[in-house]
Amino acid sequence: MSTIEEPLGGSPVPPGQGAAPGEARLAHGALSLFDTLSSTLANLAPVEGIFLSLTLVVVAMGSQAPWAFLVAGIAILATGNTMSEFSRSIPSAGSFVTFIGRGIGAKLPRTGSALSGLTCYLLLICYPVTVSAVVVFMGSWVASLFHWGNAGWLAVTLIGVALIVPILLRGVVISARAAFIMFCSEALGLLVLSLVVLVLAHGHLGAPFHASGGSPGGFKGLVGFTFALAVSGFVGWENSGALAEESRNPRRYIPITVFTSILVITILYVLSSWAAVAGFADWKGPVAGINVLGGEVTPFLDLSRHFTPWFSWFIGIVGFTSSFGCFIAAANSQTRITFNGARAGLLPRVFAALTRNKVPWASVAIYVGLTVALIVVPYFTLHGNAVAIFSDEASIGTVPILIVYLLANIALPLHVLATDRARFRPVRHILIPLAGSAVLLYGVYEFIQPNQPPPANGYWKWILAIVVIAAVGTAVVYARRPDAIKLAGTIGPEFVQEDT
Repeated sequence: MSTIEEPLGGSPVPPGQGAAPGEARLAHGALSLFDTLSSTLANLAPVEGIFLSLTLVVVAMGSQAPWAFLVAGIAILATGNTMSEFSRSIPSAGSFVTFIGRGIGAKLPRTGSALSGLTCYLLLICYPVTVSAVVVFMGSWVASLFHWGNAGWLAVTLIGVALIVPILLRGVVISARAAFIMFCSEALGLLVLSLVVLVLAHGHLGAPFHASGGSPGGFKGLVGFTFALAVSGFVGWENSGALAEESRNPRRYIPITVFTSILVITILYVLSSWAAVAGFADWKGPVAGINVLGGEVTPFLDLSRHFTPWFSWFIGIVGFTSSFGCFIAAANSQTRITFNGARAGLLPRVFAALTRNKVPWASVAIYVGLTVALIVVPYFTLHGNAVAIFSDEASIGTVPILIVYLLANIALPLHVLATDRARFRPVRHILIPLAGSAVLLYGVYEFIQPNQPPPANGYWKWILAIVVIAAVGTAVVYARRPDAIKLAGTIGPEFVQEDT
Protein backbone atom coordinates (compact mmCIF):
# COMPACT_ATOMS: atom_id res chain seq x y z
CA MET A 1 0.00 0.00 0.00
CA SER A 2 1.30 3.43 -0.88
CA THR A 3 1.28 6.42 1.43
CA ILE A 4 -1.23 9.18 0.88
CA GLU A 5 -0.44 11.32 -2.11
CA GLU A 6 0.15 15.02 -1.80
CA PRO A 7 -1.51 16.60 -4.84
CA LEU A 8 -2.66 19.65 -2.91
CA GLY A 9 0.74 20.95 -1.96
CA GLY A 10 2.55 21.08 1.37
CA SER A 11 4.12 18.36 3.41
CA PRO A 12 2.69 14.93 4.11
CA VAL A 13 0.32 14.64 7.05
CA PRO A 14 2.34 14.02 10.24
CA PRO A 15 1.67 10.85 12.19
CA GLY A 16 -1.20 11.20 14.62
CA GLN A 17 -2.92 13.96 12.67
CA GLY A 18 -5.85 13.20 10.43
CA ALA A 19 -5.92 9.60 9.28
CA ALA A 20 -3.06 7.49 8.10
CA PRO A 21 -3.21 4.47 5.83
CA GLY A 22 -4.23 1.43 7.86
CA GLU A 23 -6.56 3.36 10.19
CA ALA A 24 -10.35 3.09 10.35
CA ARG A 25 -11.06 1.14 7.20
CA LEU A 26 -14.43 0.05 5.97
CA ALA A 27 -15.24 -3.51 4.89
CA HIS A 28 -13.12 -3.96 1.77
CA GLY A 29 -14.61 -6.15 -0.94
CA ALA A 30 -17.98 -6.57 0.74
CA LEU A 31 -20.05 -5.24 -2.15
CA SER A 32 -20.54 -6.86 -5.53
CA LEU A 33 -21.75 -5.05 -8.63
CA PHE A 34 -25.24 -6.30 -7.82
CA ASP A 35 -25.02 -4.66 -4.38
CA THR A 36 -23.85 -1.25 -5.60
CA LEU A 37 -26.53 -1.26 -8.27
CA SER A 38 -29.18 -2.38 -5.76
CA SER A 39 -28.33 0.40 -3.34
CA THR A 40 -28.34 3.08 -6.04
CA LEU A 41 -31.66 2.03 -7.56
CA ALA A 42 -33.27 2.02 -4.11
CA ASN A 43 -31.81 5.46 -3.33
CA LEU A 44 -33.41 6.86 -6.48
CA ALA A 45 -36.83 5.81 -5.13
CA PRO A 46 -38.75 6.01 -8.41
CA VAL A 47 -42.21 5.73 -6.85
CA GLU A 48 -41.69 8.68 -4.56
CA GLY A 49 -39.99 10.69 -7.30
CA ILE A 50 -42.79 10.20 -9.81
CA PHE A 51 -45.60 10.46 -7.21
CA LEU A 52 -44.35 13.86 -6.03
CA SER A 53 -43.28 15.45 -9.30
CA LEU A 54 -45.71 14.20 -11.94
CA THR A 55 -48.66 16.45 -11.15
CA LEU A 56 -46.48 19.58 -11.04
CA VAL A 57 -44.92 18.71 -14.39
CA VAL A 58 -48.39 18.07 -15.84
CA VAL A 59 -49.56 21.48 -14.60
CA ALA A 60 -46.86 23.07 -16.79
CA MET A 61 -46.62 20.67 -19.75
CA GLY A 62 -49.98 18.95 -19.87
CA SER A 63 -50.10 15.72 -21.85
CA GLN A 64 -46.45 16.03 -22.93
CA ALA A 65 -45.16 15.67 -19.35
CA PRO A 66 -43.38 12.31 -20.01
CA TRP A 67 -40.86 14.08 -22.23
CA ALA A 68 -39.66 16.14 -19.23
CA PHE A 69 -38.40 12.98 -17.54
CA LEU A 70 -36.72 11.71 -20.69
CA VAL A 71 -34.91 15.03 -21.21
CA ALA A 72 -33.95 15.21 -17.52
CA GLY A 73 -32.57 11.67 -17.59
CA ILE A 74 -30.41 12.46 -20.60
CA ALA A 75 -29.25 15.69 -18.95
CA ILE A 76 -28.23 14.03 -15.69
CA LEU A 77 -26.06 11.58 -17.63
CA ALA A 78 -23.62 14.45 -18.15
CA THR A 79 -22.94 14.65 -14.43
CA GLY A 80 -23.01 10.87 -14.20
CA ASN A 81 -20.10 10.95 -16.64
CA THR A 82 -18.16 13.07 -14.13
CA MET A 83 -18.52 10.59 -11.28
CA SER A 84 -17.73 7.73 -13.64
CA GLU A 85 -14.50 9.37 -14.79
CA PHE A 86 -13.36 10.23 -11.28
CA SER A 87 -14.20 6.77 -9.95
CA ARG A 88 -12.05 5.16 -12.63
CA SER A 89 -8.99 6.98 -11.29
CA ILE A 90 -9.54 7.96 -7.63
CA PRO A 91 -12.41 5.91 -6.08
CA SER A 92 -13.07 7.09 -2.54
CA ALA A 93 -15.53 6.79 0.34
CA GLY A 94 -15.37 10.58 0.34
CA SER A 95 -16.92 10.61 -3.15
CA PHE A 96 -17.38 14.25 -4.17
CA VAL A 97 -15.20 15.45 -1.28
CA THR A 98 -12.22 13.65 -2.77
CA PHE A 99 -13.13 14.36 -6.39
CA ILE A 100 -13.42 18.10 -5.82
CA GLY A 101 -10.40 18.27 -3.52
CA ARG A 102 -8.09 16.45 -5.89
CA GLY A 103 -9.57 17.81 -9.08
CA ILE A 104 -9.48 21.50 -8.29
CA GLY A 105 -6.51 21.02 -6.00
CA ALA A 106 -4.48 19.69 -8.92
CA LYS A 107 -4.29 23.27 -10.21
CA LEU A 108 -5.25 25.33 -7.14
CA PRO A 109 -4.10 23.46 -4.02
CA ARG A 110 -5.53 25.78 -1.37
CA THR A 111 -8.79 26.25 -3.22
CA GLY A 112 -9.10 22.50 -3.64
CA SER A 113 -8.56 21.96 0.09
CA ALA A 114 -11.12 24.58 1.02
CA LEU A 115 -13.73 23.31 -1.43
CA SER A 116 -13.30 19.72 -0.28
CA GLY A 117 -14.04 20.86 3.27
CA LEU A 118 -16.99 22.92 2.11
CA THR A 119 -18.32 19.93 0.18
CA CYS A 120 -18.05 17.65 3.19
CA TYR A 121 -20.01 20.02 5.43
CA LEU A 122 -22.59 20.78 2.74
CA LEU A 123 -23.32 17.09 2.28
CA LEU A 124 -23.29 16.47 6.04
CA ILE A 125 -26.17 18.97 6.33
CA CYS A 126 -28.16 18.69 3.13
CA TYR A 127 -28.27 14.92 2.73
CA PRO A 128 -30.26 14.50 5.99
CA VAL A 129 -32.51 17.37 4.87
CA THR A 130 -33.47 15.56 1.67
CA VAL A 131 -33.82 12.21 3.42
CA SER A 132 -36.03 13.69 6.12
CA ALA A 133 -38.34 14.78 3.30
CA VAL A 134 -38.38 11.16 2.11
CA VAL A 135 -39.41 9.71 5.45
CA VAL A 136 -41.98 12.44 6.08
CA PHE A 137 -43.55 11.44 2.77
CA MET A 138 -43.48 7.81 3.95
CA GLY A 139 -45.31 8.63 7.16
CA SER A 140 -47.83 10.95 5.56
CA TRP A 141 -48.59 8.41 2.82
CA VAL A 142 -49.39 5.64 5.30
CA ALA A 143 -51.34 7.98 7.58
CA SER A 144 -53.44 9.26 4.67
CA LEU A 145 -54.33 5.71 3.60
CA PHE A 146 -55.65 4.89 7.07
CA HIS A 147 -56.88 8.40 7.97
CA TRP A 148 -54.64 8.66 11.02
CA GLY A 149 -54.10 12.43 10.91
CA ASN A 150 -51.01 14.50 11.75
CA ALA A 151 -50.03 12.64 14.91
CA GLY A 152 -50.34 9.40 12.97
CA TRP A 153 -47.87 10.36 10.25
CA LEU A 154 -45.32 11.52 12.81
CA ALA A 155 -45.61 8.21 14.64
CA VAL A 156 -45.26 6.18 11.43
CA THR A 157 -42.23 8.24 10.38
CA LEU A 158 -40.38 7.83 13.68
CA ILE A 159 -41.19 4.12 13.87
CA GLY A 160 -39.91 3.70 10.32
CA VAL A 161 -36.62 5.40 11.22
CA ALA A 162 -36.30 3.23 14.32
CA LEU A 163 -36.79 0.07 12.23
CA ILE A 164 -34.15 1.14 9.73
CA VAL A 165 -31.32 1.72 12.22
CA PRO A 166 -30.78 -1.99 13.12
CA ILE A 167 -30.70 -2.84 9.41
CA LEU A 168 -27.98 -0.25 8.81
CA LEU A 169 -25.92 -1.57 11.71
CA ARG A 170 -26.09 -5.18 10.51
CA GLY A 171 -23.68 -4.40 7.68
CA VAL A 172 -23.44 -2.78 4.30
CA VAL A 173 -24.38 -5.91 2.33
CA ILE A 174 -27.50 -6.71 4.36
CA SER A 175 -28.73 -3.13 4.21
CA ALA A 176 -28.03 -2.85 0.46
CA ARG A 177 -30.02 -6.00 -0.24
CA ALA A 178 -32.85 -4.98 2.09
CA ALA A 179 -33.08 -1.72 0.15
CA PHE A 180 -33.14 -3.69 -3.10
CA ILE A 181 -36.12 -5.74 -1.93
CA MET A 182 -37.95 -2.47 -1.32
CA PHE A 183 -36.94 -1.25 -4.79
CA CYS A 184 -38.20 -4.45 -6.41
CA SER A 185 -41.62 -3.98 -4.86
CA GLU A 186 -41.99 -0.41 -6.10
CA ALA A 187 -40.58 -1.18 -9.56
CA LEU A 188 -42.98 -4.12 -9.86
CA GLY A 189 -45.88 -1.92 -8.78
CA LEU A 190 -45.06 0.78 -11.33
CA LEU A 191 -44.48 -1.71 -14.15
CA VAL A 192 -47.66 -3.72 -13.59
CA LEU A 193 -49.86 -0.66 -13.19
CA SER A 194 -48.32 1.16 -16.16
CA LEU A 195 -48.51 -1.80 -18.55
CA VAL A 196 -52.10 -2.64 -17.64
CA VAL A 197 -53.20 1.00 -17.97
CA LEU A 198 -51.46 1.34 -21.34
CA VAL A 199 -53.25 -1.77 -22.62
CA LEU A 200 -56.66 -0.68 -21.34
CA ALA A 201 -56.20 2.93 -22.48
CA HIS A 202 -54.69 1.96 -25.84
CA GLY A 203 -56.86 4.49 -27.64
CA HIS A 204 -54.91 7.31 -26.00
CA LEU A 205 -51.37 5.96 -26.28
CA GLY A 206 -50.47 8.90 -28.51
CA ALA A 207 -51.47 11.52 -25.89
CA PRO A 208 -47.85 12.60 -25.17
CA PHE A 209 -47.38 13.39 -28.85
CA HIS A 210 -50.10 16.04 -28.79
CA ALA A 211 -50.09 19.14 -26.58
CA SER A 212 -53.18 19.14 -24.40
CA GLY A 213 -53.71 21.03 -21.15
CA GLY A 214 -51.07 22.58 -18.97
CA SER A 215 -49.96 26.18 -18.72
CA PRO A 216 -48.28 27.20 -20.96
CA GLY A 217 -48.52 23.60 -22.13
CA GLY A 218 -46.32 21.38 -24.29
CA PHE A 219 -42.58 21.90 -24.47
CA LYS A 220 -43.02 25.57 -23.59
CA GLY A 221 -43.83 24.33 -20.10
CA LEU A 222 -40.56 22.44 -19.80
CA VAL A 223 -38.53 25.55 -19.10
CA GLY A 224 -38.08 27.02 -15.65
CA PHE A 225 -38.97 25.21 -12.46
CA THR A 226 -40.49 22.25 -14.34
CA PHE A 227 -37.14 21.18 -15.74
CA ALA A 228 -35.38 21.75 -12.42
CA LEU A 229 -38.01 19.59 -10.71
CA ALA A 230 -37.60 16.79 -13.25
CA VAL A 231 -33.80 16.84 -12.82
CA SER A 232 -34.09 16.80 -9.02
CA GLY A 233 -36.06 13.57 -9.29
CA PHE A 234 -32.79 11.83 -10.22
CA VAL A 235 -30.90 12.87 -7.06
CA GLY A 236 -29.49 9.67 -5.59
CA TRP A 237 -27.84 8.41 -8.78
CA GLU A 238 -24.48 9.18 -7.09
CA ASN A 239 -25.08 6.63 -4.30
CA SER A 240 -22.38 4.19 -5.44
CA GLY A 241 -19.56 6.75 -5.36
CA ALA A 242 -19.27 6.68 -1.58
CA LEU A 243 -19.36 2.87 -1.52
CA ALA A 244 -15.99 2.66 -3.30
CA GLU A 245 -14.02 1.51 -0.28
CA GLU A 246 -16.42 -1.39 0.28
CA SER A 247 -16.74 -2.35 -3.38
CA ARG A 248 -14.71 -5.22 -4.81
CA ASN A 249 -13.80 -3.31 -7.93
CA PRO A 250 -14.96 0.33 -7.72
CA ARG A 251 -13.17 1.46 -10.88
CA ARG A 252 -15.38 -0.92 -12.85
CA TYR A 253 -18.51 -1.19 -10.71
CA ILE A 254 -19.22 2.49 -10.08
CA PRO A 255 -19.31 3.61 -13.74
CA ILE A 256 -21.55 0.65 -14.62
CA THR A 257 -23.82 1.41 -11.66
CA VAL A 258 -24.10 5.12 -12.45
CA PHE A 259 -25.15 4.71 -16.07
CA THR A 260 -27.33 1.64 -15.52
CA SER A 261 -29.27 3.18 -12.65
CA ILE A 262 -29.95 6.41 -14.53
CA LEU A 263 -31.12 4.41 -17.56
CA VAL A 264 -33.43 2.18 -15.49
CA ILE A 265 -35.01 5.06 -13.60
CA THR A 266 -35.45 7.12 -16.77
CA ILE A 267 -37.36 4.21 -18.35
CA LEU A 268 -39.54 3.82 -15.24
CA TYR A 269 -40.29 7.55 -15.09
CA VAL A 270 -41.17 7.82 -18.77
CA LEU A 271 -43.25 4.63 -18.77
CA SER A 272 -45.23 5.47 -15.62
CA SER A 273 -45.84 9.11 -16.58
CA TRP A 274 -46.92 7.97 -20.06
CA ALA A 275 -49.40 5.57 -18.47
CA ALA A 276 -50.73 8.31 -16.19
CA VAL A 277 -51.29 10.72 -19.07
CA ALA A 278 -52.89 8.08 -21.30
CA GLY A 279 -54.95 6.68 -18.43
CA PHE A 280 -56.44 9.99 -17.32
CA ALA A 281 -57.08 10.99 -20.94
CA ASP A 282 -59.00 7.73 -21.42
CA TRP A 283 -60.81 7.99 -18.08
CA LYS A 284 -61.83 11.65 -18.02
CA GLY A 285 -61.33 12.77 -21.61
CA PRO A 286 -58.28 14.12 -23.53
CA VAL A 287 -58.54 17.65 -22.12
CA ALA A 288 -60.44 17.23 -18.87
CA GLY A 289 -58.38 14.18 -17.91
CA ILE A 290 -55.09 16.04 -18.17
CA ASN A 291 -56.50 18.91 -16.12
CA VAL A 292 -57.69 16.47 -13.46
CA LEU A 293 -54.27 14.78 -13.40
CA GLY A 294 -52.60 18.14 -12.79
CA GLY A 295 -54.68 18.61 -9.64
CA GLU A 296 -54.34 15.07 -8.27
CA VAL A 297 -52.81 14.43 -4.85
CA THR A 298 -52.46 10.65 -5.33
CA PRO A 299 -52.56 10.20 -9.12
CA PHE A 300 -51.27 6.63 -9.30
CA LEU A 301 -53.42 5.39 -6.46
CA ASP A 302 -56.53 6.86 -8.08
CA LEU A 303 -55.41 5.51 -11.47
CA SER A 304 -55.10 2.06 -9.94
CA ARG A 305 -58.48 2.28 -8.24
CA HIS A 306 -60.07 2.97 -11.62
CA PHE A 307 -58.14 0.63 -13.94
CA THR A 308 -56.79 -2.05 -11.58
CA PRO A 309 -58.88 -2.05 -8.38
CA TRP A 310 -57.51 -5.52 -7.62
CA PHE A 311 -54.01 -4.00 -7.47
CA SER A 312 -54.64 -0.73 -5.61
CA TRP A 313 -53.65 -2.27 -2.27
CA PHE A 314 -50.19 -2.96 -3.69
CA ILE A 315 -49.84 0.61 -5.00
CA GLY A 316 -50.65 1.74 -1.49
CA ILE A 317 -47.84 -0.43 -0.13
CA VAL A 318 -45.20 0.81 -2.58
CA GLY A 319 -45.73 4.37 -1.39
CA PHE A 320 -44.21 3.11 1.87
CA THR A 321 -41.57 0.71 0.53
CA SER A 322 -40.15 3.33 -1.84
CA SER A 323 -39.34 5.73 0.99
CA PHE A 324 -38.25 2.97 3.37
CA GLY A 325 -35.78 1.55 0.84
CA CYS A 326 -34.58 5.02 -0.13
CA PHE A 327 -33.69 5.87 3.46
CA ILE A 328 -31.74 2.64 3.91
CA ALA A 329 -29.81 3.08 0.67
CA ALA A 330 -29.19 6.79 1.16
CA ALA A 331 -27.93 6.30 4.71
CA ASN A 332 -25.66 3.47 3.58
CA SER A 333 -23.90 5.77 1.15
CA GLN A 334 -24.12 9.15 2.81
CA THR A 335 -22.81 8.03 6.19
CA ARG A 336 -19.61 6.94 4.41
CA ILE A 337 -18.95 10.55 3.39
CA THR A 338 -19.40 11.66 6.99
CA PHE A 339 -17.13 8.82 8.14
CA ASN A 340 -14.50 9.81 5.60
CA GLY A 341 -14.58 13.41 6.87
CA ALA A 342 -14.26 12.27 10.48
CA ARG A 343 -11.39 9.95 9.55
CA ALA A 344 -9.58 12.90 8.03
CA GLY A 345 -10.25 15.10 11.06
CA LEU A 346 -13.03 17.41 9.85
CA LEU A 347 -15.15 16.06 12.71
CA PRO A 348 -14.09 14.70 16.11
CA ARG A 349 -12.33 11.40 15.55
CA VAL A 350 -14.94 9.52 17.57
CA PHE A 351 -17.26 9.89 14.60
CA ALA A 352 -14.94 7.64 12.59
CA ALA A 353 -15.68 4.76 14.97
CA LEU A 354 -16.65 1.41 13.44
CA THR A 355 -18.51 -1.62 14.70
CA ARG A 356 -16.91 -5.06 14.52
CA ASN A 357 -18.50 -5.62 11.12
CA LYS A 358 -17.02 -2.33 9.83
CA VAL A 359 -20.17 -0.19 9.95
CA PRO A 360 -19.51 3.50 10.81
CA TRP A 361 -21.96 3.51 13.70
CA ALA A 362 -21.06 7.01 14.93
CA SER A 363 -21.70 8.47 11.48
CA VAL A 364 -25.00 6.58 11.38
CA ALA A 365 -25.88 8.16 14.74
CA ILE A 366 -25.17 11.67 13.40
CA TYR A 367 -27.18 11.00 10.27
CA VAL A 368 -30.19 9.53 12.05
CA GLY A 369 -30.09 12.20 14.77
CA LEU A 370 -30.14 15.02 12.23
CA THR A 371 -32.91 13.31 10.28
CA VAL A 372 -35.10 12.93 13.37
CA ALA A 373 -34.52 16.58 14.31
CA LEU A 374 -35.49 17.63 10.79
CA ILE A 375 -38.73 15.68 11.16
CA VAL A 376 -39.77 16.67 14.67
CA VAL A 377 -38.89 20.38 14.66
CA PRO A 378 -40.76 21.19 11.42
CA TYR A 379 -43.68 19.10 12.68
CA PHE A 380 -44.26 21.64 15.44
CA THR A 381 -43.21 24.78 13.55
CA LEU A 382 -45.40 23.95 10.52
CA HIS A 383 -48.29 22.58 12.61
CA GLY A 384 -47.94 19.03 11.35
CA ASN A 385 -48.42 19.94 7.68
CA ALA A 386 -46.63 16.97 6.09
CA VAL A 387 -47.03 18.24 2.52
CA ALA A 388 -45.39 21.55 3.40
CA ILE A 389 -42.57 19.81 5.29
CA PHE A 390 -41.54 17.33 2.62
CA SER A 391 -41.97 19.86 -0.19
CA ASP A 392 -39.85 22.49 1.55
CA GLU A 393 -37.14 20.11 2.72
CA ALA A 394 -36.86 18.32 -0.62
CA SER A 395 -36.42 21.62 -2.45
CA ILE A 396 -34.04 23.21 0.07
CA GLY A 397 -31.89 20.11 0.47
CA THR A 398 -31.58 19.48 -3.26
CA VAL A 399 -29.89 22.76 -4.19
CA PRO A 400 -26.62 22.29 -2.21
CA ILE A 401 -26.37 18.81 -3.76
CA LEU A 402 -26.69 20.34 -7.22
CA ILE A 403 -23.95 22.81 -6.28
CA VAL A 404 -21.69 19.90 -5.32
CA TYR A 405 -22.40 18.22 -8.67
CA LEU A 406 -21.44 21.50 -10.35
CA LEU A 407 -18.12 21.72 -8.48
CA ALA A 408 -17.31 18.14 -9.50
CA ASN A 409 -17.96 18.98 -13.16
CA ILE A 410 -15.53 21.89 -12.90
CA ALA A 411 -12.96 19.69 -11.17
CA LEU A 412 -12.94 16.88 -13.75
CA PRO A 413 -11.00 18.52 -16.62
CA LEU A 414 -8.55 20.08 -14.16
CA HIS A 415 -7.82 16.69 -12.63
CA VAL A 416 -7.36 14.85 -15.92
CA LEU A 417 -5.15 17.53 -17.46
CA ALA A 418 -2.94 17.68 -14.36
CA THR A 419 -2.63 13.96 -13.61
CA ASP A 420 -3.09 12.02 -16.84
CA ARG A 421 -3.02 14.27 -19.89
CA ALA A 422 -2.75 11.27 -22.23
CA ARG A 423 -6.22 10.19 -21.10
CA PHE A 424 -7.75 13.59 -21.84
CA ARG A 425 -10.61 13.64 -24.35
CA PRO A 426 -12.23 17.00 -25.19
CA VAL A 427 -15.77 15.62 -25.45
CA ARG A 428 -15.66 13.45 -22.35
CA HIS A 429 -13.71 15.85 -20.15
CA ILE A 430 -14.77 19.30 -21.40
CA LEU A 431 -17.95 19.32 -23.48
CA ILE A 432 -20.00 16.85 -21.43
CA PRO A 433 -19.09 18.48 -18.06
CA LEU A 434 -19.94 21.89 -19.58
CA ALA A 435 -23.34 20.60 -20.68
CA GLY A 436 -23.92 19.13 -17.22
CA SER A 437 -22.85 22.39 -15.58
CA ALA A 438 -25.31 24.38 -17.69
CA VAL A 439 -28.15 22.09 -16.61
CA LEU A 440 -27.14 22.34 -12.96
CA LEU A 441 -26.78 26.13 -12.99
CA TYR A 442 -30.22 26.40 -14.56
CA GLY A 443 -31.68 24.07 -11.95
CA VAL A 444 -30.10 25.93 -9.04
CA TYR A 445 -31.35 29.27 -10.37
CA GLU A 446 -34.91 28.01 -10.76
CA PHE A 447 -34.97 26.71 -7.20
CA ILE A 448 -33.57 29.87 -5.59
CA GLN A 449 -35.00 32.66 -7.72
CA PRO A 450 -37.34 34.81 -5.56
CA ASN A 451 -40.12 35.26 -8.13
CA GLN A 452 -41.82 32.00 -7.15
CA PRO A 453 -45.05 31.65 -5.19
CA PRO A 454 -44.49 31.45 -1.41
CA PRO A 455 -42.95 29.67 0.37
CA ALA A 456 -40.61 28.84 -2.55
CA ASN A 457 -39.66 32.49 -2.90
CA GLY A 458 -37.88 32.25 0.43
CA TYR A 459 -35.96 29.01 -0.19
CA TRP A 460 -32.84 30.96 -1.11
CA LYS A 461 -32.51 32.18 2.49
CA TRP A 462 -32.38 28.66 3.88
CA ILE A 463 -30.02 27.50 1.16
CA LEU A 464 -27.73 30.47 1.80
CA ALA A 465 -27.76 29.65 5.51
CA ILE A 466 -26.64 26.07 4.79
CA VAL A 467 -23.81 27.31 2.56
CA VAL A 468 -22.73 29.88 5.18
CA ILE A 469 -22.69 27.27 7.98
CA ALA A 470 -20.62 24.93 5.79
CA ALA A 471 -18.24 27.78 4.89
CA VAL A 472 -17.79 28.79 8.53
CA GLY A 473 -17.08 25.19 9.52
CA THR A 474 -14.54 24.94 6.71
CA ALA A 475 -12.85 28.20 7.74
CA VAL A 476 -12.57 27.13 11.38
CA VAL A 477 -11.03 23.77 10.51
CA TYR A 478 -8.80 25.35 7.85
CA ALA A 479 -7.41 27.72 10.48
CA ARG A 480 -7.07 25.21 13.31
CA ARG A 481 -6.31 21.94 11.51
CA PRO A 482 -5.08 22.60 7.97
CA ASP A 483 -3.73 19.06 7.66
CA ALA A 484 -7.22 17.65 8.30
CA ILE A 485 -8.90 19.68 5.62
CA LYS A 486 -6.10 18.83 3.20
CA LEU A 487 -6.41 15.13 3.96
CA ALA A 488 -10.21 15.13 3.51
CA GLY A 489 -9.69 16.01 -0.12
CA THR A 490 -6.97 13.45 -0.77
CA ILE A 491 -8.21 10.14 0.67
CA GLY A 492 -8.71 8.09 -2.45
CA PRO A 493 -7.36 4.85 -3.85
CA GLU A 494 -4.91 4.53 -0.95
CA PHE A 495 -7.86 3.12 0.98
CA VAL A 496 -9.06 0.92 -1.87
CA GLN A 497 -7.72 -2.51 -2.71
CA GLU A 498 -9.32 -4.04 -5.75
CA ASP A 499 -9.81 -7.62 -6.81
CA THR A 500 -8.16 -8.40 -10.08
